[in-house]
Amino acid sequence: MRPQSREILPKLILLALVCALSGCAATPEPAPPTSAPSPTETFTPVFANNDEALAAATAAYAAYQEMNDVILQAGGQQPERIEPYVAAERLPVEIQEFQDFQNIQAHTVGASAFVITQLQSARYQTVEQTDIVVYLCDDLSEVDMVDPAGMSLLAGDTSRRTPFEVRFKFEGGVLVLYGRDFWNGGGVC
Repeated sequence: MRPQSREILPKLILLALVCALSGCAATPEPAPPTSAPSPTETFTPVFANNDEALAAATAAYAAYQEMNDVILQAGGQQPERIEPYVAAERLPVEIQEFQDFQNIQAHTVGASAFVITQLQSARYQTVEQTDIVVYLCDDLSEVDMVDPAGMSLLAGDTSRRTPFEVRFKFEGGVLVLYGRDFWNGGGVC
């Protein structure tokens, strides 16, 4: 062996060892992906904006209130007619209220009205996640409740406007009422 090659050999071994330890070996080609990456899901919101959500909630409440008036004018008879306008979990509450009304043997005369005073919140990314909450004022100033003899049961009652917090969601592709609670905060009626 030549003297020069004796000097180079340890350097080559040392260089090979440093390369192996530091990862400077030839870079292997990347393995092909096992499956193609799924495209990011995109959603088209149910409503274009809060104004549309509010308009839909207004229409849904108007339909609910119209049927509510019809049932109360009939003395609470056939309360199941309210079903298309309320969520399944709300239906038993509605039916019970109409049955209570039947028990006092009264019926209403006139039509109620309402004003939505504020959109409290709106979430409508998908139909399944839609949740619209409004504050509204039910106005019964044009409604009277009468007994079987036609005598008013509301004589002297001046509190004919009632504030509510009302919640809506989609059920069966239709926006329906699923919560209606008395609102004791101010600024609604």
